[in-house]
Amino acid sequence: MQHPDLDSVLDQTYRALLSGDLRGLARLTAEMETPPDIRVVDHAAAERLRRKAMRNQRLLRAAAQGLRTARGRLAEISAEPALTTYDAKGQKASVGQVAPGQPRRF
Repeated sequence: MQHPDLDSVLDQTYRALLSGDLRGLARLTAEMETPPDIRVVDHAAAERLRRKAMRNQRLLRAAAQGLRTARGRLAEISAEPALTTYDAKGQKASVGQVAPGQPRRF
């Protein structure tokens, strides 16, 4: 028989990851950090827990990659001039950028 608390924590983590519930994930962190007393007596139950843990691991990796991508994009945006456009050939062009020392015209 599988440990119901571990099974429940894995399912709650899965739902929190899918819904983007960061508060729920923070709450579950304490439960995940304390190893439960697991006494799995059958192979099927152990395999079911392993599949759930692997499923959650894939979601956590995808979420981490999404956060890294978003952080990188935010860094790009903050480094760019205020207005960036694209020409007919798809090339990036900055609007309103003036070289240092060049007078601005309105």
